[in-house]
Amino acid sequence: MRGLLLFRINLPALFSLILLSSLFAVIDAQSEEAADSSRAGQVLCINDQLAYRYQKPAWTTFIKHFPGDLRQYGQITFRRSNLVNIAVMTALTGVLVAVDQPVLDETQRFGKRLGLPGNNKMKRAFYVLGFPIEVPRDWDTALYFLGDGWTHTGVALGFLGYGLAAKSNRALQTASQIAEGMATTGFATQFIKHITGRESPFTATVAGGKWKPFPNQFDYHKHVPRYDAFPSGHLATAMMTVTVIAENYPEKKFIRPIGYGLMTILSFEMVNNGVHWVSDYPLALALGYTLGKIAVSRGREKIETGQQTRRRNKIQLGFYPLLNRAGVGIMMRL
Repeated sequence: MRGLLLFRINLPALFSLILLSSLFAVIDAQSEEAADSSRAGQVLCINDQLAYRYQKPAWTTFIKHFPGDLRQYGQITFRRSNLVNIAVMTALTGVLVAVDQPVLDETQRFGKRLGLPGNNKMKRAFYVLGFPIEVPRDWDTALYFLGDGWTHTGVALGFLGYGLAAKSNRALQTASQIAEGMATTGFATQFIKHITGRESPFTATVAGGKWKPFPNQFDYHKHVPRYDAFPSGHLATAMMTVTVIAENYPEKKFIRPIGYGLMTILSFEMVNNGVHWVSDYPLALALGYTLGKIAVSRGREKIETGQQTRRRNKIQLGFYPLLNRAGVGIMMRL
Protein backbone atom coordinates (compact mmCIF):
# COMPACT_ATOMS: atom_id res chain seq x y z
CA MET A 1 0.00 0.00 0.00
CA ARG A 2 2.95 2.37 0.53
CA GLY A 3 3.72 2.23 -3.17
CA LEU A 4 0.22 3.37 -3.98
CA LEU A 5 0.94 6.70 -2.33
CA LEU A 6 2.86 7.69 -5.45
CA PHE A 7 -0.45 7.94 -7.30
CA ARG A 8 -1.45 11.61 -7.43
CA ILE A 9 -4.85 13.10 -8.15
CA ASN A 10 -5.23 16.77 -9.02
CA LEU A 11 -8.88 16.88 -7.97
CA PRO A 12 -9.71 20.58 -8.51
CA ALA A 13 -8.17 20.56 -11.99
CA LEU A 14 -9.99 17.35 -12.86
CA PHE A 15 -13.44 18.57 -11.82
CA SER A 16 -13.03 22.04 -13.32
CA LEU A 17 -11.93 20.62 -16.65
CA ILE A 18 -14.83 18.14 -16.69
CA LEU A 19 -17.10 21.15 -16.41
CA LEU A 20 -15.25 23.18 -19.03
CA SER A 21 -15.06 20.32 -21.51
CA SER A 22 -18.78 19.68 -21.16
CA LEU A 23 -19.40 23.20 -22.44
CA PHE A 24 -18.11 22.20 -25.88
CA ALA A 25 -20.88 19.63 -26.14
CA VAL A 26 -23.60 21.70 -24.40
CA ILE A 27 -23.07 24.57 -26.84
CA ASP A 28 -23.83 22.16 -29.64
CA ALA A 29 -26.90 20.62 -27.99
CA GLN A 30 -29.37 22.09 -30.50
CA SER A 31 -27.73 20.49 -33.52
CA GLU A 32 -27.36 17.21 -31.66
CA GLU A 33 -31.10 17.14 -31.02
CA ALA A 34 -31.68 17.58 -34.76
CA ALA A 35 -29.53 14.58 -35.59
CA ASP A 36 -31.06 12.01 -37.93
CA SER A 37 -31.24 8.73 -36.03
CA SER A 38 -33.54 6.97 -38.48
CA ARG A 39 -30.62 5.10 -40.01
CA ALA A 40 -27.75 3.32 -38.28
CA GLY A 41 -25.93 5.89 -36.21
CA GLN A 42 -26.64 9.62 -36.05
CA VAL A 43 -26.23 11.90 -39.07
CA LEU A 44 -25.12 15.45 -38.29
CA CYS A 45 -25.27 18.12 -41.00
CA ILE A 46 -22.42 20.53 -40.31
CA ASN A 47 -23.36 22.77 -43.27
CA ASP A 48 -24.82 22.51 -46.78
CA GLN A 49 -21.75 20.69 -48.07
CA LEU A 50 -20.66 18.60 -45.09
CA ALA A 51 -22.28 15.89 -42.95
CA TYR A 52 -21.01 12.99 -40.86
CA ARG A 53 -22.51 9.79 -39.54
CA TYR A 54 -21.50 8.89 -35.97
CA GLN A 55 -21.96 5.38 -34.62
CA LYS A 56 -22.13 4.84 -30.89
CA PRO A 57 -18.68 3.60 -29.80
CA ALA A 58 -18.24 0.54 -27.66
CA TRP A 59 -16.52 0.91 -24.30
CA THR A 60 -13.47 -0.89 -25.69
CA THR A 61 -13.30 0.88 -29.07
CA PHE A 62 -10.35 3.07 -28.09
CA ILE A 63 -8.37 -0.01 -27.04
CA LYS A 64 -9.20 -1.95 -30.21
CA HIS A 65 -8.12 0.97 -32.41
CA PHE A 66 -4.76 1.38 -30.64
CA PRO A 67 -2.64 -1.00 -32.79
CA GLY A 68 -4.25 0.16 -36.04
CA ASP A 69 -3.68 3.82 -35.19
CA LEU A 70 0.04 3.26 -34.68
CA ARG A 71 0.29 1.29 -37.92
CA GLN A 72 -1.57 4.01 -39.79
CA TYR A 73 0.68 6.65 -38.26
CA GLY A 74 3.73 4.86 -39.60
CA GLN A 75 2.16 4.60 -43.06
CA ILE A 76 1.25 8.30 -43.14
CA THR A 77 4.51 9.59 -41.69
CA PHE A 78 6.98 7.69 -43.82
CA ARG A 79 5.31 7.87 -47.21
CA ARG A 80 7.14 9.73 -49.96
CA SER A 81 4.66 12.64 -50.09
CA ASN A 82 5.46 13.48 -46.47
CA LEU A 83 9.24 13.71 -46.86
CA VAL A 84 9.16 17.51 -47.22
CA ASN A 85 7.22 17.86 -43.95
CA ILE A 86 9.72 15.59 -42.18
CA ALA A 87 12.61 17.65 -43.53
CA VAL A 88 11.04 20.94 -42.41
CA MET A 89 10.30 19.60 -38.92
CA THR A 90 13.83 18.18 -38.60
CA ALA A 91 15.38 21.47 -39.72
CA LEU A 92 13.21 23.47 -37.32
CA THR A 93 14.14 21.16 -34.45
CA GLY A 94 17.82 21.52 -35.32
CA VAL A 95 17.60 25.33 -35.34
CA LEU A 96 15.82 25.34 -31.98
CA VAL A 97 18.38 22.93 -30.47
CA ALA A 98 21.06 25.49 -31.33
CA VAL A 99 19.28 28.24 -29.36
CA ASP A 100 17.74 26.13 -26.60
CA GLN A 101 19.88 27.44 -23.74
CA PRO A 102 19.47 31.19 -24.45
CA VAL A 103 15.72 30.70 -25.06
CA LEU A 104 15.43 28.85 -21.74
CA ASP A 105 17.38 31.55 -19.88
CA GLU A 106 15.36 34.41 -21.35
CA THR A 107 12.05 32.60 -20.78
CA GLN A 108 12.87 32.06 -17.11
CA ARG A 109 13.93 35.70 -16.70
CA PHE A 110 10.65 36.81 -18.28
CA GLY A 111 8.73 34.40 -16.05
CA LYS A 112 10.26 35.94 -12.95
CA ARG A 113 9.23 39.40 -14.15
CA LEU A 114 5.67 38.07 -14.44
CA GLY A 115 5.83 36.67 -10.92
CA LEU A 116 6.22 33.08 -12.14
CA PRO A 117 9.51 31.88 -10.61
CA GLY A 118 9.39 28.48 -12.31
CA ASN A 119 8.09 26.29 -9.52
CA ASN A 120 6.50 22.90 -9.98
CA LYS A 121 5.09 22.19 -6.57
CA MET A 122 2.10 20.20 -5.39
CA LYS A 123 0.64 20.05 -1.92
CA ARG A 124 -1.18 17.13 -0.40
CA ALA A 125 -4.69 18.24 0.51
CA PHE A 126 -6.27 15.05 1.91
CA TYR A 127 -6.58 11.30 1.34
CA VAL A 128 -9.28 9.20 -0.32
CA LEU A 129 -9.02 5.45 0.33
CA GLY A 130 -5.34 5.83 1.05
CA PHE A 131 -4.61 7.86 -2.08
CA PRO A 132 -3.27 11.40 -1.56
CA ILE A 133 -5.27 14.14 -3.27
CA GLU A 134 -2.80 16.80 -4.37
CA VAL A 135 -3.44 20.32 -5.64
CA PRO A 136 -1.12 22.95 -7.19
CA ARG A 137 0.56 25.21 -4.68
CA ASP A 138 1.04 28.15 -7.05
CA TRP A 139 0.24 29.52 -10.50
CA ASP A 140 3.36 27.95 -12.01
CA THR A 141 2.18 24.47 -11.15
CA ALA A 142 -1.44 25.19 -12.09
CA LEU A 143 -0.44 26.36 -15.58
CA TYR A 144 1.83 23.35 -16.02
CA PHE A 145 -1.11 21.06 -15.23
CA LEU A 146 -2.88 22.27 -18.37
CA GLY A 147 -0.99 19.43 -20.04
CA ASP A 148 -1.29 16.85 -17.29
CA GLY A 149 -2.92 13.50 -17.98
CA TRP A 150 -5.71 14.33 -15.53
CA THR A 151 -6.60 17.34 -17.67
CA HIS A 152 -7.24 15.25 -20.76
CA THR A 153 -8.95 12.55 -18.73
CA GLY A 154 -11.26 15.25 -17.39
CA VAL A 155 -12.00 16.52 -20.89
CA ALA A 156 -12.83 12.99 -22.07
CA LEU A 157 -15.05 12.36 -19.04
CA GLY A 158 -16.88 15.62 -19.74
CA PHE A 159 -17.79 14.53 -23.25
CA LEU A 160 -18.61 11.04 -22.02
CA GLY A 161 -21.02 12.38 -19.39
CA TYR A 162 -22.75 14.68 -21.83
CA GLY A 163 -22.90 11.99 -24.51
CA LEU A 164 -24.59 9.52 -22.19
CA ALA A 165 -27.05 12.10 -20.86
CA ALA A 166 -27.98 13.57 -24.27
CA LYS A 167 -27.60 10.32 -26.23
CA SER A 168 -25.11 12.11 -28.46
CA ASN A 169 -22.94 9.76 -30.50
CA ARG A 170 -20.72 12.66 -31.53
CA ALA A 171 -19.86 13.48 -27.92
CA LEU A 172 -19.36 9.80 -27.10
CA GLN A 173 -17.03 9.39 -30.08
CA THR A 174 -15.12 12.49 -29.02
CA ALA A 175 -14.58 10.99 -25.56
CA SER A 176 -13.50 7.66 -27.06
CA GLN A 177 -11.15 9.34 -29.54
CA ILE A 178 -9.46 11.41 -26.81
CA ALA A 179 -8.87 8.22 -24.81
CA GLU A 180 -7.58 6.57 -27.98
CA GLY A 181 -5.27 9.50 -28.66
CA MET A 182 -3.97 9.52 -25.10
CA ALA A 183 -2.95 5.89 -25.51
CA THR A 184 -1.25 6.37 -28.88
CA THR A 185 0.52 9.66 -28.08
CA GLY A 186 1.63 8.26 -24.73
CA PHE A 187 3.10 5.18 -26.37
CA ALA A 188 4.74 7.10 -29.23
CA THR A 189 6.33 9.80 -27.07
CA GLN A 190 7.56 7.32 -24.48
CA PHE A 191 9.08 5.15 -27.19
CA ILE A 192 11.02 8.12 -28.61
CA LYS A 193 12.04 9.35 -25.14
CA HIS A 194 13.51 5.94 -24.33
CA ILE A 195 15.57 6.10 -27.53
CA THR A 196 16.78 9.71 -27.56
CA GLY A 197 17.67 10.04 -23.87
CA ARG A 198 17.80 13.85 -23.59
CA GLU A 199 18.34 15.64 -20.29
CA SER A 200 15.58 17.88 -18.97
CA PRO A 201 16.68 21.49 -18.35
CA PHE A 202 16.49 21.29 -14.56
CA THR A 203 18.92 18.34 -14.54
CA ALA A 204 21.10 19.45 -17.48
CA THR A 205 24.86 18.93 -17.07
CA VAL A 206 25.73 20.92 -20.24
CA ALA A 207 24.15 23.88 -22.03
CA GLY A 208 21.17 22.67 -24.03
CA GLY A 209 21.10 19.33 -22.24
CA LYS A 210 23.09 16.21 -23.03
CA TRP A 211 21.74 13.61 -25.46
CA LYS A 212 22.36 9.95 -24.60
CA PRO A 213 20.85 7.89 -27.45
CA PHE A 214 19.72 4.37 -26.55
CA PRO A 215 20.38 4.75 -22.82
CA ASN A 216 20.56 1.87 -20.40
CA GLN A 217 16.91 1.32 -19.50
CA PHE A 218 17.65 0.54 -15.88
CA ASP A 219 19.42 3.89 -15.56
CA TYR A 220 16.54 5.54 -17.41
CA HIS A 221 13.96 4.38 -14.87
CA LYS A 222 16.18 5.25 -11.91
CA HIS A 223 16.80 8.80 -13.14
CA VAL A 224 13.98 9.62 -15.56
CA PRO A 225 14.54 13.43 -15.86
CA ARG A 226 18.04 12.78 -17.16
CA TYR A 227 16.66 11.08 -20.26
CA ASP A 228 13.02 11.97 -21.00
CA ALA A 229 12.89 15.56 -22.32
CA PHE A 230 12.45 14.82 -26.03
CA PRO A 231 9.71 15.07 -27.24
CA SER A 232 7.15 16.68 -24.93
CA GLY A 233 4.40 14.21 -24.06
CA HIS A 234 2.33 16.97 -22.44
CA LEU A 235 2.28 19.08 -25.60
CA ALA A 236 1.69 16.11 -27.91
CA THR A 237 -1.34 15.05 -25.89
CA ALA A 238 -2.64 18.61 -25.72
CA MET A 239 -2.39 18.97 -29.50
CA MET A 240 -4.16 15.64 -29.95
CA THR A 241 -7.02 16.68 -27.66
CA VAL A 242 -7.54 20.03 -29.39
CA THR A 243 -7.42 18.35 -32.80
CA VAL A 244 -10.00 15.71 -31.86
CA ILE A 245 -12.45 18.28 -30.46
CA ALA A 246 -11.99 20.75 -33.31
CA GLU A 247 -12.37 18.07 -35.99
CA ASN A 248 -15.58 16.74 -34.44
CA TYR A 249 -17.03 20.23 -33.96
CA PRO A 250 -15.83 22.05 -37.11
CA GLU A 251 -18.70 24.53 -36.98
CA LYS A 252 -17.36 25.89 -33.67
CA LYS A 253 -14.60 28.17 -34.91
CA PHE A 254 -13.49 29.24 -31.43
CA ILE A 255 -12.19 25.80 -30.40
CA ARG A 256 -8.81 25.99 -32.14
CA PRO A 257 -7.97 29.58 -31.07
CA ILE A 258 -8.79 28.78 -27.44
CA GLY A 259 -7.02 25.43 -27.58
CA TYR A 260 -3.89 26.80 -29.23
CA GLY A 261 -3.87 29.71 -26.80
CA LEU A 262 -3.86 27.31 -23.84
CA MET A 263 -1.16 25.24 -25.54
CA THR A 264 0.98 28.38 -25.90
CA ILE A 265 0.66 29.04 -22.17
CA LEU A 266 1.53 25.41 -21.44
CA SER A 267 4.56 25.55 -23.75
CA PHE A 268 5.85 28.69 -22.06
CA GLU A 269 5.32 27.27 -18.59
CA MET A 270 7.12 23.99 -19.31
CA VAL A 271 10.21 25.92 -20.42
CA ASN A 272 9.83 28.33 -17.51
CA ASN A 273 9.63 25.41 -15.08
CA GLY A 274 12.73 23.82 -16.59
CA VAL A 275 10.85 20.70 -17.66
CA HIS A 276 11.35 21.07 -21.44
CA TRP A 277 13.51 22.76 -24.05
CA VAL A 278 11.73 24.61 -26.85
CA SER A 279 13.18 22.15 -29.39
CA ASP A 280 11.17 19.39 -27.71
CA TYR A 281 8.03 20.89 -29.25
CA PRO A 282 7.98 20.51 -33.08
CA LEU A 283 7.93 16.71 -33.06
CA ALA A 284 5.40 16.73 -30.19
CA LEU A 285 3.03 18.95 -32.18
CA ALA A 286 3.37 16.78 -35.29
CA LEU A 287 2.73 13.60 -33.30
CA GLY A 288 -0.33 14.99 -31.52
CA TYR A 289 -1.89 16.46 -34.66
CA THR A 290 -1.44 13.35 -36.79
CA LEU A 291 -2.60 10.90 -34.13
CA GLY A 292 -5.61 13.11 -33.38
CA LYS A 293 -6.61 13.17 -37.06
CA ILE A 294 -6.24 9.39 -37.26
CA ALA A 295 -8.46 8.85 -34.21
CA VAL A 296 -11.18 11.09 -35.65
CA SER A 297 -11.07 9.43 -39.07
CA ARG A 298 -11.75 6.04 -37.48
CA GLY A 299 -14.69 7.33 -35.44
CA ARG A 300 -16.99 8.83 -38.05
CA GLU A 301 -18.13 8.45 -41.67
CA LYS A 302 -18.37 11.33 -44.11
CA ILE A 303 -21.64 11.20 -46.07
CA GLU A 304 -23.46 13.13 -48.75
CA THR A 305 -25.59 16.04 -47.65
CA GLY A 306 -29.20 16.47 -48.67
CA GLN A 307 -28.32 18.94 -51.41
CA GLN A 308 -25.69 16.65 -52.88
CA THR A 309 -28.09 13.71 -52.78
CA ARG A 310 -30.87 15.69 -54.46
CA ARG A 311 -28.52 16.84 -57.21
CA ARG A 312 -27.37 13.30 -57.86
CA ASN A 313 -30.91 11.92 -57.89
CA LYS A 314 -32.34 14.66 -60.12
CA ILE A 315 -34.24 13.18 -63.11
CA GLN A 316 -32.34 13.56 -66.36
CA LEU A 317 -34.14 12.98 -69.66
CA GLY A 318 -32.25 11.88 -72.76
CA PHE A 319 -33.50 11.08 -76.26
CA TYR A 320 -31.50 8.76 -78.47
CA PRO A 321 -32.12 7.30 -81.97
CA LEU A 322 -33.09 3.62 -82.01
CA LEU A 323 -32.74 1.20 -84.88
CA ASN A 324 -34.07 -2.36 -84.61
CA ARG A 325 -36.05 -4.91 -86.60
CA ALA A 326 -39.29 -3.03 -85.98
CA GLY A 327 -37.93 0.05 -87.72
CA VAL A 328 -36.57 3.44 -86.67
CA GLY A 329 -37.70 5.11 -83.44
CA ILE A 330 -36.68 7.22 -80.46
CA MET A 331 -35.63 5.87 -77.05
CA MET A 332 -36.08 7.95 -73.87
CA ARG A 333 -33.62 7.31 -70.99
CA LEU A 334 -34.16 8.56 -67.41
